Amino acid sequence: MPERDPAFLAQAQTMLRHHQAAESVRQQQQGHGNPIISWMDEANGFRFVAVKGALHWGNNWVLFPNFLDYFMKKTFGHDWGERERNKGLHPLFRWLQKTQEYSSHKPGDPKVRTIVMMGFMACWLHLAYALYLIAHHDEIPNLLVKRLRHPLSFMPAYHEVVVGAALAVAGMEIACAETMAGSTPTPEFRAKSKASGKTYEVEAKRKNGWKAPTTDVTNAEFQRELEGYVRDQIYKASKKKLTNPVFWFELSIPTMMAEADWRVVAEKAEVAIRDAEKSMTVDGQPIAPAYVVITNHTFLANEDVTGNSCFGFLETIKIDDYPFGRPIEVEAALEGYDKHRDIFWLMEAWKTASTVPTTFDGSPPELLDSDGKPQPTVKIGAIMDVPDMDGKTVRATVEEITSWGEDKAMLAVAANGLRWIVTMPLTAGEAQAARRYTDAVFGKDNASHGLRDGDPFDLYDWFLKAHATMTQEQVDKFFEQNPTGAHYRGLPLKEARVRVAREHAKWAWMRSEQERTAKAQHAPAE
Repeated sequence: MPERDPAFLAQAQTMLRHHQAAESVRQQQQGHGNPIISWMDEANGFRFVAVKGALHWGNNWVLFPNFLDYFMKKTFGHDWGERERNKGLHPLFRWLQKTQEYSSHKPGDPKVRTIVMMGFMACWLHLAYALYLIAHHDEIPNLLVKRLRHPLSFMPAYHEVVVGAALAVAGMEIACAETMAGSTPTPEFRAKSKASGKTYEVEAKRKNGWKAPTTDVTNAEFQRELEGYVRDQIYKASKKKLTNPVFWFELSIPTMMAEADWRVVAEKAEVAIRDAEKSMTVDGQPIAPAYVVITNHTFLANEDVTGNSCFGFLETIKIDDYPFGRPIEVEAALEGYDKHRDIFWLMEAWKTASTVPTTFDGSPPELLDSDGKPQPTVKIGAIMDVPDMDGKTVRATVEEITSWGEDKAMLAVAANGLRWIVTMPLTAGEAQAARRYTDAVFGKDNASHGLRDGDPFDLYDWFLKAHATMTQEQVDKFFEQNPTGAHYRGLPLKEARVRVAREHAKWAWMRSEQERTAKAQHAPAE
């Protein structure tokens, strides 16, 4: 039987590792929502893309943005496009014209080129991707498309689409709530978490222009306008009396490019949030708890900006167990982190949705050739010529691989019953892909990013993943060897795994804090 053949089993295990590693890279690009579903008909030169239940095809879609261009035009409607193009009123046509002029191909040019992202390109690309994400996870309401088509309601609707995309990438089941006029206040979205089962009502609003100059965010006039806007929006959103509300406000500051400036803006916005938390009332009652997300997409307010600047932060109103921004014991912090994981995941999803995938299958764009085809790279399980311990070239199997330094990799190889380590230079593309997506680009299924220093939640997530497959026997052994946690014995296996991860995270965090304190005490005085 093939399944009992050691060689067959080893090959199957390698293929599984490659699949899991590729899925890790794909998720880093596409998030935890529905993956891009696409395939090629090589014989006829057509690429097919499935968007939820609808099938699309084209013969010139080399990269995923090529499909997005088609999808956005189809969503708006070709008849609408023909009618509106010559009017010159809708921003969409201006963005597309600028993009075509900036990135047009000349005869003989490679199909794939690296160009500097401009604001007008980011504007249409992010909209197209956001529309695709909503359609692929739910459906785009006709009323939303109608608002996008109208020049006056286009930009507020654009922001709602961006928020909907983040919800989709977070793996939430989304429904657009504002589908018809009515007397009952409704949010823009209702989103149900597949992980917790909770439903969140999301209110999304965008600031349409600034009266104060924005070039200096420390200017008192600008800061007064900022605080007033945030406070007014919290009041208007609170009046809707939503369930598990998420208030998402887009500032659209046209000159926001530096993180240092964004930190100043975030601090002043938090002042307004804390003030509302303490003193604001609606109908004579204190406002209810809420999550508050504040973002800034510079290109939405300045289409000629160079780059693709996006900033965002999350705060809360009257959520006492939210584990950031206040002194809290580690156990309580981890408990709060798990309780509010839906929202943390949403913010990670927003970051993911802010980067449009280049490829259909999740292949790192750094590994594409000029025709858009993935270039082969070394992977675990590959058989290749390497120097042995005596410097002679032999055929060996790659068992492990780790990127090292800026442009090298260390390979654990095996041949003739022996194992040894060799170093191998990486191409510029391989090195860049490994830095961005970890060693998963080499088929390493257990690759992980470097832990963020000083972040107990990142450490906790790492332990959760490491202990996700613990057996009941392993869990019991852990509690036997750690008497202080003996009272947790008897927990269901899923909960016990979380408890083991939490205990390890607490121990590692306290140990790192002790080491950090010791280093600070022995540091030489300047």
